[in-house]
Amino acid sequence: MDTTQATILCVDDEENQLILRKLLLERAGYRVVTCDSAAKALEVFRTRPIDLVIVDYYMPGMNGLSLARELRQTKKVPIVVLSAFVELPGETIGTADVWITKGVTTEELLARLEELLKQRNTPPASAAGATS
Repeated sequence: MDTTQATILCVDDEENQLILRKLLLERAGYRVVTCDSAAKALEVFRTRPIDLVIVDYYMPGMNGLSLARELRQTKKVPIVVLSAFVELPGETIGTADVWITKGVTTEELLARLEELLKQRNTPPASAAGATS
């Protein structure tokens, strides 16, 4: 899969953040689905093909890491926490793949997303060289 054809689910309770993120990611060639709550995101995640998820950490009802744990029970996809808060040591273990602090450059954010999507689409080394 061409990683720029990936579908990214963005979850944030701040509408302006969703609008900006959607514009940025669509300009980079991604398909983008947005949700303003964890509950909506869970519904979308279960019914649509999603290749990567970007979640805000602090949201009412369910924070980003709790949402990530729920999503992981459904399907394994790369999950990025994008937050104004700095990650506490070890906080993302078993939930998110990457914690990125808001304010990161566009280039850096896009590079991290591309890296995660490529890792997802690369078969493990043992499978890559296997023959039948």
